[in-house]
Amino acid sequence: MKANRLLLLCIGILIVINVFLLLELNKRGQEGPPHPPKLYLALGMKGKEAQWADNEFKRHVREKDRLLNQQKSWRRKVSLDPKKSDQNQHIFAVVSRIQFQIDSCTFDHFIRVKEHCTKKQKIKLNSLIRRMIQRAGKPGPKGRP
Repeated sequence: MKANRLLLLCIGILIVINVFLLLELNKRGQEGPPHPPKLYLALGMKGKEAQWADNEFKRHVREKDRLLNQQKSWRRKVSLDPKKSDQNQHIFAVVSRIQFQIDSCTFDHFIRVKEHCTKKQKIKLNSLIRRMIQRAGKPGPKGRP
């Protein structure tokens, strides 16, 4: 009788531990990679300047997303058919032009932010941009770019 109760108690404890572990593992899987702090926080902006920088970032993300979607649409048109080599070359040229626009969009974004920075914030912004350029193309966490 006591053995049955002990066995049921052990099974109950194992079930509770399993449920807890499953919930924890599931929660961790949804976190994703850490997102860098907002630019206005990294630069120490406050008040209207911080609000402006946040709105500028949102505007920049919308513009960049629009260009990325346009680029993705063109990439889907690439064909593996050797007879369509000329068409593919045209698509590659368009994709390259869109990539140039994406890079220009990002560069222009940082120029606009820099115009609203104090001297100290400009130094910090330059440092942040240098670090981003150094990290560009390097694999991120778990080998992902």
